[in-house]
Amino acid sequence: MTQNPRQTTLKGETTLKGVGLHTGNRSQITFRPAPANTGLRFFRSDLPGAPMIPARLEFVITTVRGTNLGLGEAKVHTVEHVLSACTGVGLDNADILVSASEPPILDGSALPFAEALRGAGLQDLAAPRRGQRIPGEVTYADGAARYRAVPAEDFSITATLVHDHPMMPRMTQTIPLDLETYLREVAPARTFCFEHEVAFLRSQGLAQGGSLDNAIVIGKDKFHTNAEGLRFPDEFVRHKMLDLVGDLTLIGRPLFKMHIEAECLGHAHNVEFAKRLAAAAASLRRKSVSVEA
Repeated sequence: MTQNPRQTTLKGETTLKGVGLHTGNRSQITFRPAPANTGLRFFRSDLPGAPMIPARLEFVITTVRGTNLGLGEAKVHTVEHVLSACTGVGLDNADILVSASEPPILDGSALPFAEALRGAGLQDLAAPRRGQRIPGEVTYADGAARYRAVPAEDFSITATLVHDHPMMPRMTQTIPLDLETYLREVAPARTFCFEHEVAFLRSQGLAQGGSLDNAIVIGKDKFHTNAEGLRFPDEFVRHKMLDLVGDLTLIGRPLFKMHIEAECLGHAHNVEFAKRLAAAAASLRRKSVSVEA
């Protein structure tokens, strides 16, 4: 991500409209400038008083087919693509107004959000950026999932996707997550599911807004896509990177100085790993304060 030493916000506001992936509801999302040190905050503009939900780990309520936040009665679902775009373009502070319980899915990637934010423009604030550093190796494992982070001056991810499916061989990709590389190599990657999952998801009230305009469906012997086809041969593992960036944004300090290796990624695992990174970084900050004192 960008190494700008100062916090950023938007120069102006920008709005996008569409349908929610899981709810199928019509939805509008508006990004507005916010002061330094407020971070990223969602507001349910359709509810009385437009209640606010901070984009922070402690407000994660579920991670079923997406990362969902809540505070009191207010909830906002499937926030990972929005947050990934914010971190990808280097946006630290913004008020994000959503007119329904889920942001629009748009094309199923983070690119429309990133392009809208870039179009609105970023401006520096008179406050230093808060980097996310770790004192040493941080690991997390659960079942087949394996995560590892080590300190580095720049942010990069090596992700491995493993599925027992004839159309999905083991995929590994390493990408340095600077601004231009994120926009070119990660942000365009779209969400996906397996064909055999679709009926079950819809029976559970999920994927109501899903279509080939915003998702790739993996069939027994072919990929079901829109006329565009796959954007990358390994679009699936790139999308897992996109999701990971979004989920890690919930730490609240998006200037990551680390290399991450992750295998069998998923939202629940991403969030648990983010908690470990946050704890390790907090420990390092406490030691730094102690030494300075």
